Amino acid sequence: MIAENIVVKGVVRSSDGCQAHYVASDPRASYTLIDPATSLQSYNPSCIDWVSPHHADYNLLPPEHLKEHYKDTSVGNRGLPLSFLQVKTVEEGTEWYKATTKYPDEVCEILAKYEWGGLRYTTKKEFKNMKKKTIKKAEKQKSMQCVHHNEPVLLHFD
Repeated sequence: MIAENIVVKGVVRSSDGCQAHYVASDPRASYTLIDPATSLQSYNPSCIDWVSPHHADYNLLPPEHLKEHYKDTSVGNRGLPLSFLQVKTVEEGTEWYKATTKYPDEVCEILAKYEWGGLRYTTKKEFKNMKKKTIKKAEKQKSMQCVHHNEPVLLHFD
C-alpha cells in the first residue's frame, strides 16, 4: 500500500459556529469537530446550515514586528483579506474589486492597475497623455454614425 500525502483543502463552518468540517484531499481523511463548550445533550448537529468556504474571507493582520508601521491605517486595524492577497494579475484584481466593492467598473480597473500593474509608477505627464487618449477615443465614438434599416440615410457635408 502506497502512502500518499493528504492535504487539508479547506474548512467549512456551520452557521451556528459550533461545528467545523475539515475537507481533505482524500475524502476518507475529512473530519468534523464540535465545539467542546457546546452542550451535547441539547445539540442536534443534523439541523444546521453549512457556510461554504467560498463565502468566507479571513483578514490577515500584519506581523507583530511590523504593526508599528501600520498602526494608523486600516491594514493595522482590520488587516487585509486573504482573497486580496491571492490576486496576481490586473484582470484578477479588476474582478476582485467588482465582486467585493461598490465602485463602478472603470474605477475597479484603475484600482487594479494601480495595485497589480504599472500604474503606481506612472508620471504626471503619462497621466495627461492617457487623459488625452481617453478624450479622443470618446469623441471618436460620438462621431460614428448609426445606420438603421428601412430608414433613409441622410449625410450632411459642411
